[in-house]
Amino acid sequence: MADVKKSKTNVAARQEAKSAAQLCKFCGNKIDVVMTMTPNGKKMMIRRCCGMSA
Repeated sequence: MADVKKSKTNVAARQEAKSAAQLCKFCGNKIDVVMTMTPNGKKMMIRRCCGMSA
């Protein structure tokens, strides 16, 4: 079968890819995304799982 490329304008395909859960490369569980503040007051998004930053 031929490979079918998905269009960039295919909103359903983009939403499906965006909603797919990221999995930890070490343990295979879902990665939690947490917003933290750095000491200088800047916001930062961190992905956490199994005690490691992914």
